[in-house]
Amino acid sequence: MTATEDIGECMPLNVASRSSSPTCGMSEDGEDDASLRGILNEIRDFRRDNKQQLAEIKQELHKTNDRLAEAETRIDEAETALQAMSTLVKRLSQRQADMEAKLIDQEGRARRDNIRIYGIPEDAEGNNVTSFLENLLKEPLGFPPDTELKIERAHRATVPKPTGTHLKPRSIIAKFASYRMKEEVIRRAWQKREVFYNNTRFYIDHDYPSAILKRRVEYVEAKKILKERKTKFQTPYPARLRVFYNDGTRLYQSATEATEDMASRGFPVTIIPAPDGPDERETELLSTWQVAGRRRVGAAITPDRAPQKKKASQTQFKEKLQEFRRDPHPE
Repeated sequence: MTATEDIGECMPLNVASRSSSPTCGMSEDGEDDASLRGILNEIRDFRRDNKQQLAEIKQELHKTNDRLAEAETRIDEAETALQAMSTLVKRLSQRQADMEAKLIDQEGRARRDNIRIYGIPEDAEGNNVTSFLENLLKEPLGFPPDTELKIERAHRATVPKPTGTHLKPRSIIAKFASYRMKEEVIRRAWQKREVFYNNTRFYIDHDYPSAILKRRVEYVEAKKILKERKTKFQTPYPARLRVFYNDGTRLYQSATEATEDMASRGFPVTIIPAPDGPDERETELLSTWQVAGRRRVGAAITPDRAPQKKKASQTQFKEKLQEFRRDPHPE
């Protein structure tokens, strides 16, 4: 075989290889283009879905902002009403306290001609309480037999009658026609210190309103300690305590004040806590209410506050969404 034949035989192979090479390249490029088009379509679909979802989110945010603005407006109105009600409650509470003080004063004045007698056994008075008291008070208190005490009416305290003999008998209330005679009876009873009926000791005191009597009872322990220490004291109306110490006289306005000072002086007395009713606590809570988020002058509300807060909320949401936004110019 010659060199020419060898070349002829080899040429078809080379031509074939050269002719098939472009076909293979075109096939590979087509596949790449199809793949790119698929990716682009997916990106477009993804962006379209994102736009739709963002539009829905914006719509929901807009509705939420509207609801927030409405809620803030209603909260503002509620706070304004609360401030007005707080002021009204304080006024009404003060007015109620004033009315109660006047009522207690009127009740005390209505009872100033009365005395209350403790310790007389039940049914000892019989059917005529007035005559019984006339005879009861004259001899022990040293009144002349012909003295007229001028007791208008008398009766037992209006509480259920005790059924057991070990229970304390009900007190007797007597009204005098003369205030001076009533005061004379009280004065003589205090001078005597001890008065008896059939060997049973009884006590005579003013007829106080229940509210004042409750406050005066709080001094019982303090007065007992003062008696043991032989310290002179008085209990002025309505519910005070005047103590004559060696270093001077003190007038206490409440049992809390009295027991605190007596304890500081070394008296073995239990300190009575100051009364703190539910109304006082509720009033204190109302007085400490502070409106959050703005300053008030009186109860005035800034009219454009809600739109401003709405705009601020929208700005905050936009800033948060910026974190999820794609960078159009990546590095």
